[in-house]
Amino acid sequence: MNAEASHTLMNRVRLEGGANQDDLRFIERALAQLFTQLSRFDPEMVDIGVRFKDRGQPGMRTSLELHVQGLPAMVGVSDLTDTKAALNDAEAKVLSQLRSNVTRRADHHPRRPNE
Repeated sequence: MNAEASHTLMNRVRLEGGANQDDLRFIERALAQLFTQLSRFDPEMVDIGVRFKDRGQPGMRTSLELHVQGLPAMVGVSDLTDTKAALNDAEAKVLSQLRSNVTRRADHHPRRPNE
């Protein structure tokens, strides 16, 4: 994925509780795998939310929400206390859901062969 595509998707990220502007570069690097998978969609169809509840404290909870137009909402949650590990964990959960939803959608809408 090129830097421009990654930057375009970063514009679709909503920073919620516990996340701030200083986290943008970290989030962009941490979500590289997700952004690669999302490159097949028009960025206008994508909305991503990142939240760090009780950041830096025992019981911290990280959530990553992904909304892609035409697919069910996808949410990954992690209770890991290391911010990077928690975001990677949440991303892995969202990636799994994204792959399942895309496969399910393709199974319901098979492509017609060119005539």
